[in-house]
Amino acid sequence: MIINDARGGQLLRVGDPGQGVHLLFSTPTRPYGDDPALDMTVRAKGAWVDVSELVRTLDGDGLVEFISSLADASGSWSGPRTWQSSEGQLKISAQRSDGRIVLTWGIWRGVTESESAWYFETVTSHRAEDEMRGFSEAFRALFDGKSEAVA
Repeated sequence: MIINDARGGQLLRVGDPGQGVHLLFSTPTRPYGDDPALDMTVRAKGAWVDVSELVRTLDGDGLVEFISSLADASGSWSGPRTWQSSEGQLKISAQRSDGRIVLTWGIWRGVTESESAWYFETVTSHRAEDEMRGFSEAFRALFDGKSEAVA
């Protein structure tokens, strides 16, 4: 899940590059020193799409905890669960379906002086708690800056 990018940084990959769209999350950075703002680039890439957006959070907005909660089999949640970044550039919705966890990833770019607004959404399906535990550990490592490349 954690891979090295061409510039020597690390990325967390969600989804299989050979099957539809996959997502790439960059290592979060603090643009303002000790300020709680934490930025990461999220890129959706596939045969027919290649979009990316800088996602700003406040200390991660609980993303790691949200992903971790999806791996908790004892939580036995049944309805949809959602997470959204504080400025709305990334939204994740999770739903259980036939023993799997289906994640809908939405990336949104607001209007800027030079570009129009756009919204992109894709879906990934994962083997329930086992795969989500791996995502949880990978997100935690990425946010802690302790990730090691794993193909």
